[in-house]
Parts: sequence; C-alpha cells; structure tokens
Amino acid sequence: MPTLRCFFAIYTDGSSPSDTFEVPRDSDVFLGEMAEVIVPTAADELFGPAAASFTRFKPKRGFLLGVTREVKGRAGSFFDDARKVLLESCKGLSGVGLDVLRLWPFPLDHAESAIPDDLLAEDLFSVGFSEMGVHGFRAETFGFAKLGQRELSFEFTGRELLEEAALMCGHLADWLLEHGRRLEHGNAMAFGFDRISFASAEGATPGTAFRGWHPLLQQKLLPQTLFPGVGVLEVLAQPHGAPDAAPGDLTIPLERALAQRLLLEELDLTGDSPHATSTAAVYGTLRALADLTMWREEVSDSKDSGWRFKSALDGAHGSGVQSLADVARRIPDVVRFLALPHGVRLTWNGAGTVEVDLSKTHRDDDHDLDDDD
Repeated sequence: MPTLRCFFAIYTDGSSPSDTFEVPRDSDVFLGEMAEVIVPTAADELFGPAAASFTRFKPKRGFLLGVTREVKGRAGSFFDDARKVLLESCKGLSGVGLDVLRLWPFPLDHAESAIPDDLLAEDLFSVGFSEMGVHGFRAETFGFAKLGQRELSFEFTGRELLEEAALMCGHLADWLLEHGRRLEHGNAMAFGFDRISFASAEGATPGTAFRGWHPLLQQKLLPQTLFPGVGVLEVLAQPHGAPDAAPGDLTIPLERALAQRLLLEELDLTGDSPHATSTAAVYGTLRALADLTMWREEVSDSKDSGWRFKSALDGAHGSGVQSLADVARRIPDVVRFLALPHGVRLTWNGAGTVEVDLSKTHRDDDHDLDDDD
C-alpha cells in the first residue's frame, strides 16, 4: 500500500509549536525539535513567493512535523487532515514554515491563507527547470513523494514548453490522486495523442539508494526512519507504431499538447485529444489539409475517436477506418485540431484556408448562461 506523507519544518524566534492537536484517524504524527537548526542555504533552490524572505529570517529554534498514512486507494482526506494538524500546531507562532518535500516556504502567521483549503494537485508539488544549453531543459518534480510516488524527471527542447511541462506534471498528479495508483519502472500511459513511458533512474533492477536521488536539504531535514526516499522516474516519449524504437525526450508530445491547448483557448472550448491508436472514418484520399473536411461525432465504440475525414480529391484509395496515427502520418498538421470537442466541423478550401463551424459544439460559457436564467 502506498504511504502518503507531509513533512513541515517549523522555524521560530524561540516559541514552540503546540502538540495538543488531534491525531487524524489511521495516521502517524511526529513532532520533534531539531538538535541543530538546519536552514536552507543559497544552494537549496526553494519555490514560491516566500522563498526570498525565508533566507532573511534567522530562526532560534527549528522543529519537524510529519504526518503519514498508509492507504489502499485514493488519498481521501489525508491532505486536509495534515493541513489541520499543521495549522493547530502553528497557531499563534511567528516565523517561517517549509513544506519539505515541495521545498515551498510560507509565513507561519499566514499559514491558513498560504496553504489552500482545497489542496489541488498543483498545490502539492513544485517543478524545477534546469537549462542545459543546446540540450534544452530538464524538469524535476518536488513533492510527488507525498503520494508515495517517485519524483519525475524529463527533458525537452524549447522555452515555450515550460508551462506545458508543468501542466503535464499537474495532470499526472491529479491522475495519481484520483486513482490511488503508483507508477513503476516499465509503466506506460497515454498523454493526449502520444504515449509516455516511465523508467527508474537506477535501471530495471531497483536499487536501495533512494534517498540519494533527493535534494540534500530534504536528506538533512528528514531522518531515514521517517523518509526512506522514493527515487526518481525518467519520463520518456514512445514513438507511435515503432515498438522497438528507442524512447525519446518529451519535446514532440509537449509541442502537440501546447498546440491543442492554445487552439481550444482561442476558440473558448474544452476538449481532450484522442490517442493515436484511436480510429477515424476516412472518405477519399488524404494528402493535405487543402480540400479536406473533418468533423467530430459521438463515438460508436471504445476505439472510435469520433473524428471523420473527407477529402475532395479524386479516388477512394484511403477510404475506410484508419488509426489517427496513420492519418497524422499523411497530414501531420491535423494533430493540432484533434482535441476539439464533438460537434465541431472544419473545412479547408483548395488554397488551404479553413472555415470553422462551432454551431453544434458545447462552449465553455454555456453553463454560465444557463445559471443566469
């Protein structure tokens, strides 16, 4: 069973946190004073708006608060319970707190507003980016260990993909919270149109040096008895239709996800991209966007994406049911439009100019209009 964890370092001007809080059901709570006050240095990269002010605070005492719980499935109330324990223990204190696994400092006297009531996935972790020159960027998560999950690391090229990389980590954290599952070496899953796989940093044979993959500050603050470490998973892209091809970095999947998201935002729509293995009905020969009509209907079976493609070009060589991967190989630019919802219709003329018909789609503001009635 996965073990959910939250650890907070509490730095004060001399006061002690309270230990009169109620211990949540099925949870273990640890509260102890640091024999030596361990504070972050300039080499420790912290996240959040309080990171700069934290370095100016000179604490007299330091404490460690930990809340852990073994769960069979979803996270349930664990993070809400951990938040309550933190707020009760820090009530009336002045100083700085640190979400250790996220590396996120916050002022103790404003802890209630700094830690949201509803702990969404993006409030549970941070993503750090390292620029590697011509080799692009490396992204690393801090906080997935709270879910009993290995931290994630991956590479991509293109500064414009930084936000998309952080969003992908948020989607993964949401999925882990919802399903209560653990990603392991060799696992793979759909990421929009593409497929991503996971490989343990130490190789196919799990090692024992899990703490060594974590930042030095976390290793100093957290005794091994409380946090043995979880290690790191490398996230890789798996090429379509090439099971023997070597996995690559996430540049292409992130580029496709960004293009789809920007188009949805431009049209004020919501939608999800079908995977490349999903099928579509094709009428005519597909060669380019010019003289093409594509529309999305309700799906007819579990493999059906709902997409229909009709070419104005002569010949019916390509007619039939095809995978979206095959369609994308013929017309790569079509991937940008695949996340559009049911009811949309796009028609390109011979010059390649597109006409978009949204008259049968559900728009984001439809609910707002209904609520005003």
